[in-house]
Amino acid sequence: MASDFDLVRATLSDAHPAQAAFDYLIAHALAAGFMLVPRTSEVRSIELQWPNRKRNPFSVQAHSGHVNFYLRRPILGEHPDLFDAAVAVFGPVRANSLGEYRSHLHDVEEAEKMLAFLRTHSAWPSHRHAQRFVAATFEPIRGAHLLAAAERLAAGGSTDPFGPSSDYDVLFNGKRLPPKAVFGHAASAALGFLVRPANFSAGETTFSFRMLRAHGYPIVRKGERAPGTDPLVSDEDRVWSEGNTRLVTHLRRERGTGLASAKRDAFRAEHGRLYCERCELDPVAIYGADVGEACIEVHHRDTHVSEMQEGHRTRLDDLQCLCANCHRVTHRELKAALLATGAQAVPP
Repeated sequence: MASDFDLVRATLSDAHPAQAAFDYLIAHALAAGFMLVPRTSEVRSIELQWPNRKRNPFSVQAHSGHVNFYLRRPILGEHPDLFDAAVAVFGPVRANSLGEYRSHLHDVEEAEKMLAFLRTHSAWPSHRHAQRFVAATFEPIRGAHLLAAAERLAAGGSTDPFGPSSDYDVLFNGKRLPPKAVFGHAASAALGFLVRPANFSAGETTFSFRMLRAHGYPIVRKGERAPGTDPLVSDEDRVWSEGNTRLVTHLRRERGTGLASAKRDAFRAEHGRLYCERCELDPVAIYGADVGEACIEVHHRDTHVSEMQEGHRTRLDDLQCLCANCHRVTHRELKAALLATGAQAVPP
């Protein structure tokens, strides 16, 4: 069942610039410490409540193509000149029956203009931590967002507005990338508005590092050498491949940084759950939600390693979700097929 907050947000047209403006305002409100008070009886709005004060100085009202941002009486009482100052910046508007100022916001640029105005007049928290988004704001980030960001940066894309890394690097396909840029660009794509360096922190114990590592991205200190062993090929894999260069390459392609996480996220979004595409095993139904999904692994399907050229870029559609048993059977079948075609092995 949808929450009251979801009901308010659903009023906005999906992927409309006004929806991004709404999300932008909510992200900054949570960062500044406001409590969210949804109203759904007469209008669909989110009132912003000062912590521990039970007073709501602002209101964000959702419409299909715009957001009404209200300066309500509690803030006008503390800042009596704010109404006139708003008129000078945003233009005249007729106050409602409660004497509140209403501004129509249509996109993120207009939402940021309103927040900058409030900070300038000390009506909105402006200290550094008041711009640090809470972890829940980043929940829309998926593996595909991180993978796309890492691929773009690895291909020479700009790190702006984050710049080069200072203390840590993300290891991605033989390259070192700035962790904050990878996470920040992924967050911008997921949230629909520009996420800036001030909006999150990086470093050990931070949410951004935890999310990157949870999606399979190794992070090392700057200057630290990458692990000497190949993390993509285990001892068991080496026995299976018997030195066959095509099979070893298959494993490295299959387990490329971020691919498995992105595929699982995409499969879960499409089907609502993870299950084996070969035997249709639903591990969550058997083992429970906490551990069941660990049974599902990711395998190359459409583009076989024998057909891959140097620089091949794996698409998520090239990958298949398989249970551990079916994955091993499929690897055995792949090995037999390659040996049957005369694929050469190298001495171990």
